[in-house]
Amino acid sequence: MSPVKIFVFSLAVFRVFSAFGQDRPGPEQVMKAFVSAYPGVIERAEYRNGDWAVLMRGKWFYHADGRLLPEEHRSQADSWARQSFYSYFPDLPPWKEPEGEQAERLKNVLANRRANPPKRDPEFYDTLWQAHTRNEAAANLVQISFLGRSFGVHRDISERLKKIDALIAEEAKADPSVRQWIDSIGSIGAWNWRNVAATVSRSYHSYAVALDILPKALGGLATYWQWTGDSNPEWYKVPYSGRWHPPLSVIRIFERYGFCWGGKWPLFDTMHFEYRPEIMALYGMKVIDP
Repeated sequence: MSPVKIFVFSLAVFRVFSAFGQDRPGPEQVMKAFVSAYPGVIERAEYRNGDWAVLMRGKWFYHADGRLLPEEHRSQADSWARQSFYSYFPDLPPWKEPEGEQAERLKNVLANRRANPPKRDPEFYDTLWQAHTRNEAAANLVQISFLGRSFGVHRDISERLKKIDALIAEEAKADPSVRQWIDSIGSIGAWNWRNVAATVSRSYHSYAVALDILPKALGGLATYWQWTGDSNPEWYKVPYSGRWHPPLSVIRIFERYGFCWGGKWPLFDTMHFEYRPEIMALYGMKVIDP
């Protein structure tokens, strides 16, 4: 059964947690969010063997302090980095230049990653998307037409992307800025079996459940924090006005169907959308079925 059956769920908005592992949501919150986000695939959450766990495709996975580990990997928990449960809200917070301790932490993120690349256990998401290998991932691909381009995505998100495509086309009829944005697109990347840059952790592109939408020209604007950091050590001080953003109405359409936008991350990636309904559940944002 597809992990993207109807999901209309609103949890209370939990306390803010950062991309750096502080003030994270509790194990019960996280595991119950997964159950609500992937009905029919993740069967239930329960407290067992001293931790919160979910049953997915007949196998138990434990929270393990945010690492999402199968039972056989729990004894080596310290060798794995935490999975990313980033903060996500309906609106961009007002821009405020990082300073003090926050600025120092952001300044050192890239160097720390390259010196000690995060390694997350891939088994949870490999099992969720049934893609433990490149060949398995390729077998899940279906071709879609999206914003005038054809490429492969995971079969379980194809209908969502088709609906998003249709809604963006409708929006473009009423809003010239959306039409101009569509015309400005240079490339769209989806499936790519690889790790996240500067890590040894699987990218969501490996499962074909993420898109990168790049314009023909950035015009001096930033789009990805690591690219910017290669030439500007104070990349984190680039304000929203210095970054390339899709139209707000386009972002809203993606979010309606379960895709988070990387422009809302502290480690910004404004070209990036990824299917993460569990994140939406944690923040009380509704995701609808196509």
